[in-house]
Amino acid sequence: MPERFAMARTLGVDHTVDFRKGDAVEAIMALTDGRGVDVAIEALGTQTTFESALRVLRPGGTLSSLGVYSSDPRIPLDAFAAGLGYTKIVTTLCPGGKERMRRLMDVVASGRVDLKLMITHRFKLDDIEAAYELFSHQRDGVLKVAIAI
Repeated sequence: MPERFAMARTLGVDHTVDFRKGDAVEAIMALTDGRGVDVAIEALGTQTTFESALRVLRPGGTLSSLGVYSSDPRIPLDAFAAGLGYTKIVTTLCPGGKERMRRLMDVVASGRVDLKLMITHRFKLDDIEAAYELFSHQRDGVLKVAIAI
């Protein structure tokens, strides 16, 4: 979604990769001079993005898989270097638990990043079903939805 690319750039992202304009794995490997990434986050819950995230990891890299899958994801041996690639797959919604969340809240509180820019829609608690429907179908340029009591 163009709005998401624009927001990423607004928040300081240096590079974006659009899978509709070419092979995302090739693009990421080119951006890293063939090294791969330290961490890949798979948040969509599709086999394609899971495999792509594995394929862009550097040796010793970590795949954080927090997508909700409709079927069991498969680990292709070539992408996993047949188990010899020193790859770590973390499958928890919030790796690092409370400590990671505390650090995240410290970053937000510092004001270094204005996350309010990401809120594109606001709903009252009574309208939470409409908010969920909008967000789940990614309509009307939605990035993040705020629910007010």
